[in-house]
Amino acid sequence: MRISNSASTPVVRNCSPPPSAPKPSGQRWPRIWGPRFFKLAGFAAALFCYRLWVIHHSGISLFFDEAQYWDWSRHLDWGFYSKPPLIAGLTWLSTAIFGNGVIGVKLLTILLYPITALAMVGLARSLWPTSSGVRTGMVAAAVFLTLPMTGILGLANSTDAPLLLCWTLAAWALWRAQVTNRLPYWAAFGASLGLGMMSKYTMAAFAVSAVWAIFAIPGPKRGLLRAGPWLAALVALVILAPNLIWNAQHGYPTLQHTVEITTDSQRGGGVGKALEFLLGQIVMLGPLTVIAGVLLWRTQLKQRLNQVALNSGLMGASTIWRSSIQPSLTPEEMARTGQPVAKQSALYLASVSSFRYLWALSLPLQLIAVAQAFRADAHVNWAAPSMVGFTLLIASRLSLPLVSMSAPRPTRWFTAVLAVNLLLTGAVLHARDMAGDKLPSKFDILVRMRGWQEAFAQLQPDLQHPVVRGLPVLTDSRLLITESAYHLRDLNVQTVIWNPKGTAHNHYEMTRSLPNKVGQDVLLISDDPQPTAILNRFAIVKPLRDIKVATGPDRHLALHLFFLRGFLGYDESTYQEQSGAGILPRDDVPH
Repeated sequence: MRISNSASTPVVRNCSPPPSAPKPSGQRWPRIWGPRFFKLAGFAAALFCYRLWVIHHSGISLFFDEAQYWDWSRHLDWGFYSKPPLIAGLTWLSTAIFGNGVIGVKLLTILLYPITALAMVGLARSLWPTSSGVRTGMVAAAVFLTLPMTGILGLANSTDAPLLLCWTLAAWALWRAQVTNRLPYWAAFGASLGLGMMSKYTMAAFAVSAVWAIFAIPGPKRGLLRAGPWLAALVALVILAPNLIWNAQHGYPTLQHTVEITTDSQRGGGVGKALEFLLGQIVMLGPLTVIAGVLLWRTQLKQRLNQVALNSGLMGASTIWRSSIQPSLTPEEMARTGQPVAKQSALYLASVSSFRYLWALSLPLQLIAVAQAFRADAHVNWAAPSMVGFTLLIASRLSLPLVSMSAPRPTRWFTAVLAVNLLLTGAVLHARDMAGDKLPSKFDILVRMRGWQEAFAQLQPDLQHPVVRGLPVLTDSRLLITESAYHLRDLNVQTVIWNPKGTAHNHYEMTRSLPNKVGQDVLLISDDPQPTAILNRFAIVKPLRDIKVATGPDRHLALHLFFLRGFLGYDESTYQEQSGAGILPRDDVPH
């Protein structure tokens, strides 16, 4: 189904498509390639290069999650304690191509953000198959690239990057699958869903949007009594199966971790946390982005209702309501037809179903995240995929998708949104450049990635001393074991974690705990100057170096290096059992 865009009003074609009809001859999609696309690509490339420059200029290292993903990429598997394996695979590929430096670790996932923006153009063209619809997609892509969310997450190697791309591709494929009922689109939807799940289990929330779309979006067929939805589920399951098998073999740690972080009420919650989360969502979109969307929607709705009333006289409530959610359908079209648009028509899909679909892509995940924030707090990025739908909705106000290409547009609003988003993100990223070293650490968003390279550089001479070279490096936290693994990568040291209780609360406790074996020698790196619980379990303790690196006027990074000899086991009973100290001479032997 297509809508031509050669005049000021849309022309409906193929209003009642047969179930899986072939594409009519001579029917073409509106063109994406052209001056606008190349401007968008240039804009995306410029922002991509700018973000790489920020990483280099700021001198930051890896956040501990990024260091963890790098460490996982050295030991690829079908699953890890807290995440599915896709992020480790992407990190492995990125470092294989670009090296193990900070930019090499981050580069491939950072590149996924402009790719996601371009995928949004394809999604918009499917929703609104007109030249102005393609333009709306390009506006959405440009806005997405400047969102504060993209500007901040776009500096990190995180699971959100592949998740956002897979969410966008899944939305695109599902729309095409539902309105055509063609099996290749259903297979593409299943592949996007499966890959998204292999990135982050948040992708499972897409199922809510998918169920609504399967039953609510007009198409050749609706519901589950057909092959397409089941083919999508099968493809997704096949892609996810290795991770499910890995979880089964290891006691379902990833699923348990996901349940724990979403049900742990000890972290707080309540109305305040829910409101704080919602405020965070506005900041992620950009305050002016939200304001522009709301004000333009109200203005355009008022104009449309007034025009419809003038052209049509007294109208029923249902028709008035329909006109309010058809922001791209001109009053002249409604006046000329004099009847509601058929639900099977291409015009209905583009002017009504498309907008409902975008809301369905966004609201369920937002509501789930708000409920989570109310119950037990939630991180602001947990609903990041909902920004895809919200951005397209706002872009449809900044550039109407079903009007003549010569129709007036609020270009000043569009320019202002881009400029303010970039200024807001730039102010956050360059706060230290502007305020200098006196900037309080709480205002430095990059502070937790500062100081690591300098601190470990000072430790390296001691680690390379002939007496201790090659010994395992023991740490007492996930933060330190990940940062140690990355920053000591050139020394090829073995990293282990202190785990006296034998718990499995993270990937390293599960896979790399210090064995409870008496007699081992290790190097300990701790942020505690006197980790007594550890030091007491070794026969000989020798402090080697204390490092303190200032990361702000009120914050510093401290590391303490110890040479520990003769591990006595995690407890006294272990020592007595393995050393033989508990075996006493027998005095019952007859003389």
